[in-house]
Amino acid sequence: MQVFQVVPPVLRDIGNGLEIDIDFLESLRVYLDHFDSFAVACPVKTSQIKGSGLEHCLPVRDLPWGRDRLKLIPLPTTYNKPIEFVRQLSVVRQMLRSEIRDAKYLLFSPYSLIGDWPTVALREAVKLKRPYVIEADGVHGNIMRMRSNTGAAWRRFIKKNVLLPLFNRSYKYCLVHSSLAVFQGQDVYDAYAPFCNNPYKLNHHIPVYAGDHITETQLQAKLGSLEEGAPLRLCYAGRAIDMKGPLDWVETLHELTKRGIKFHATWLGDGPLLDAMRNRAVALGISGSIKFPGNTSDRNIVLDALKESHIFLFCHTTLESARVLGEALACGCPLVGYWSAYPSDLIREHGGGVFSKMGDCGALAQNVQDLDKDRQKLRTLIRHAARSGQDFDRGAALLKRVNLVRQQPLAMGYPLEESVSSPINS
Repeated sequence: MQVFQVVPPVLRDIGNGLEIDIDFLESLRVYLDHFDSFAVACPVKTSQIKGSGLEHCLPVRDLPWGRDRLKLIPLPTTYNKPIEFVRQLSVVRQMLRSEIRDAKYLLFSPYSLIGDWPTVALREAVKLKRPYVIEADGVHGNIMRMRSNTGAAWRRFIKKNVLLPLFNRSYKYCLVHSSLAVFQGQDVYDAYAPFCNNPYKLNHHIPVYAGDHITETQLQAKLGSLEEGAPLRLCYAGRAIDMKGPLDWVETLHELTKRGIKFHATWLGDGPLLDAMRNRAVALGISGSIKFPGNTSDRNIVLDALKESHIFLFCHTTLESARVLGEALACGCPLVGYWSAYPSDLIREHGGGVFSKMGDCGALAQNVQDLDKDRQKLRTLIRHAARSGQDFDRGAALLKRVNLVRQQPLAMGYPLEESVSSPINS
């Protein structure tokens, strides 16, 4: 195959045959428009878990490409399963090595420590002195640190003091040896670019296409509703998982209620914490002001909600490059949430957001209250958000990504470092 990519799970088999993630498929289409053949290797999810990120898939049997153009390679699921990983390692490593030898271009997305096949493939590429592209859309060490705050005390100690340092060391090795590093978002770029030979920031995962942007008629309707004194319409779209801060989101709405702010809020999305959100809203006496419709397979419903909302309220607690922030801006929905470099960079040129310190629900509620009191300021913020969103075009970004890959050397042409000692601050 001309291109070989090893990624986290983008395939599932939950009883209906092999299926592929729709979002990943969009990226794959662009690659196959410009390369003769493409191979993808990844673990296959076999259970349907709320908020897993693979809710929207298409059957592989319905794809338009034959096996001569697209090769899907299911890998065993060994994430956080050290015994199973060791048992499978020899066979999988040989298979990955064979694919690496046959491919012209290599793409890897390491994301974990134990059972991470992209890391295994990457290290095989280094042994073979093959250049490769590494991609990331989150500061993985930061995400791991947040997740290490749960569980028994001894587990937390091992995660923070053993596994996290080992992961950071391994990930820096992956960065140092790359010929190109493509990072989604400013947080990721800031954390990882210093360790790379050729870093590049590209917001290619934001799924905004032609026809998605808010129209002038829709924008005027939204602005007009604020002039008429309508209650604020707040929304969020995403999985109800820890890193999205769903309980902080509910607490912020409770704080707004205590301050006398009238609003209608909607959380679009499913996940393991959705029931906890609903229960918390009931306990706080604000369930009448919040809707939890759950997961929706119709993307237009999400876009319509964003276009109708006055504020995109978010409480992300890790350094991830959430794609929905770009979608919100394209829909003229200003970003009001926790600060990090990623959302700040999205509005750097044209504006369209107000941020508070991560974890400070009170400060976040104050920002919303200030906008409610000054509706003209909110109207201006909405206009600025729509302007910032005009710059997003996933088709163009994916084409840029393809061109970056095609510019990479087919043979190693830079010195390799065999050891990495300094830590990543993530």
